[in-house]
Amino acid sequence: MTDKADRELVLQREIPFRRELVWKAMTDPVHVNMWWGPNGFTSEAVRMDFRIGGAWSFDMLGPDGTRYPNHSMFKKIVPPSKLVFDVGDGKKVWFEMTVTLSEKIGGTLVTLRQLYETAALRDEVVEKSGAVEGGKQHLAKLEAYIGQHFTK
Repeated sequence: MTDKADRELVLQREIPFRRELVWKAMTDPVHVNMWWGPNGFTSEAVRMDFRIGGAWSFDMLGPDGTRYPNHSMFKKIVPPSKLVFDVGDGKKVWFEMTVTLSEKIGGTLVTLRQLYETAALRDEVVEKSGAVEGGKQHLAKLEAYIGQHFTK
């Protein structure tokens, strides 16, 4: 086992909306289904049992039509500031995701921490799937969705 910092991928974005709105967009399946994923990706067959021990499953569809099954298990829910869940495909856990929403003047700092079993696994995901750029796109879509749907 390596040091935790060596196994983490951390992404952050300050979003100019109240933390409660960000929390709602990230935890209500009606909303999360509309923006989740990098650019060009959509979600289908979304099921979310939002409670500790509950599952969140969906198929992420890539721009080329490739289907990526996702299955997560909620481990910690602290509204409206912290969410921890395992991310995988239903057969294997790929990483643990910790989402932290911190109030800032004029908005919310969203921090996504992906903790992998090893640094090598983290590096492989970053290199092969473009996890850093995809994560940035993901957070930009969250901000755009809130701006378009929650502030009118």
